[in-house]
Amino acid sequence: MTREKLQIKTEAELCVAFIEQMNKIEGWTCYPETAGFDILVVHEDGRQIGVEAKLRLNAKVADQILPGGWSVRYGTPGPDHRLVIVGDITDASEGIAKMLAMMGVEVLKPYMQRQRDPDAEFGYKLGPDFNLSSWLSGRGRPEWGDPHFFDWNPPERCAVPCVVPDVPAGVPAPLRLTPWKESAIRVLIQLKRQGWITAKQITQHGISASIWTSGPTAWLQKGLAQGQWIPTDRLPNFQSQHPGAYAKIEEQEQAKLVLEIAKTIPAQSGLDLQQAPQ
Repeated sequence: MTREKLQIKTEAELCVAFIEQMNKIEGWTCYPETAGFDILVVHEDGRQIGVEAKLRLNAKVADQILPGGWSVRYGTPGPDHRLVIVGDITDASEGIAKMLAMMGVEVLKPYMQRQRDPDAEFGYKLGPDFNLSSWLSGRGRPEWGDPHFFDWNPPERCAVPCVVPDVPAGVPAPLRLTPWKESAIRVLIQLKRQGWITAKQITQHGISASIWTSGPTAWLQKGLAQGQWIPTDRLPNFQSQHPGAYAKIEEQEQAKLVLEIAKTIPAQSGLDLQQAPQ
């Protein structure tokens, strides 16, 4: 391999390269735009790495990756480790990298490498290489010293989505699959199944009913029966935004419904629970 000039032009490209390489390492899974990070990397044993991406290292990304002063005070959830990935580190920003390392945040930049590819025109392709296997094992690159995982020891880890969000990372105004949105999807599924929903049922999913039922821009309107609410054309289409999550949550809600029905049926009835209403 020979070193070439880095050819990443956007933070989104930087994130794509990182996710592609990280997901190839056994035990680790990348969740784009999760828990307020560009990428939340989760190990099968539960460990988490919060990742922020910037083409050029600057004070802004330092502010984004470090927790707020109130986080410790109020026990805000967070990842075990924090990482910044950048396209380049200049002489002017090298001090920021050193500062972040001393504060427990590693800064990692890829190198553009010629990688063998028999299908490419000249037998190789150019691609960014983060050397993640070595970094994760603590060896790293000689010029970076010995990277390590500083353990932020959060009182609670970040909430992990039910599926890997099918959204791009490192883009402006990202579409995020948040815990609130997962709860909202459960509301939509119940609304679809019943044809209506009550404010109490909405709050039973752990979210406020106000945005659904209150004000001129409410997502729901009064139904025919007292206390029932039905859809308006303002109801957001979270199914199209997050089809994978919607399908997974719909499956979970159907399984819960089957169990609820099972509790009301005597065991000796012999009813096939798979025939429960869809």
